[in-house]
Amino acid sequence: MDKKNLRGLLRGPMVAVPTPFKEDFSLDLATAKENIKFMINGGVVTGDGALLVGAAGGEFPTMSVEERKAVMTASVEAAAGKVPVLSTIQHTDYRAIIEMAQHASKAGVTAVQLGPTYYYESTDHDVYNLFKLVTDNSDVPLMIYHTWWSGFTMSQDLLDKLIALPTTGAVKWSHRGMGEYRDGILAMKDRIAVIDNAGYQVLAHMYGSRAFVTHLSAFWPQYPLKLWRQMEAKDYDGLNATLAMFKWKWSKWVGKVVEYTGGEGPFIKAAMEEVGLKAGPPRPPSARPTPELIAELRALLKEAGAPTAKARAKAK
Repeated sequence: MDKKNLRGLLRGPMVAVPTPFKEDFSLDLATAKENIKFMINGGVVTGDGALLVGAAGGEFPTMSVEERKAVMTASVEAAAGKVPVLSTIQHTDYRAIIEMAQHASKAGVTAVQLGPTYYYESTDHDVYNLFKLVTDNSDVPLMIYHTWWSGFTMSQDLLDKLIALPTTGAVKWSHRGMGEYRDGILAMKDRIAVIDNAGYQVLAHMYGSRAFVTHLSAFWPQYPLKLWRQMEAKDYDGLNATLAMFKWKWSKWVGKVVEYTGGEGPFIKAAMEEVGLKAGPPRPPSARPTPELIAELRALLKEAGAPTAKARAKAK
């Protein structure tokens, strides 16, 4: 995969795909494949989306390197060339990062997400050195993961140096400052694919980004696809109405869940199970939301007209 192709390939909703576990918390690859097929059937296909598997939404910090590699392989198989598949190679051990990058290349993963290592505080030199190590040891395209909230904010000078590397083709973008957020998109949009990861997908689209991260396609793929269509048509009044119908209320509900339990798995998997998909529990120490929170979610989904488990069963 040539990194130059990513700008045209990564468009629309990039789904933060949950990793299904069985009730004993073991990996459930068969269900992972079925869920990917569900998303593809719902419209998440090349040009209208991408899959980000085994990342934060997929609970990667709770998985071993071998499990993460297995998720990559199974996801590419399930996607069957119908949608780009990306994954993360985040780790504290550079050897594990390179191992996963090399596996991703062999498995046919479209690109891998990489940011500064964590625990030890990074410098610009450390970040560049890490990306250079991966570039020197693998040909898989890289997506810069700008995790400023972890304590490291990349300067535009550092971003420019990373973009100049032969395999860097995308950036998953957010910033603590709105001015810097805008300026970063404007500075990078003509060189690499810029994917909004700040929840400002409408603003990002106006500035020139053509992709955004979402959890919603994991259980209701038609909804982010509608948002994407309205962005492309510059139907901003329609966009506001569609966002008000569910997204803004969903975000408030998610806020309540994360006050109760950490991670992204709990709230995504709860919604998936409410619409009749298998997802399983999040891995400890995270936990399923309380019955009260689930009841609130059920009411939100019903009010918004989301597909229910009953409707899915009837469609079969």
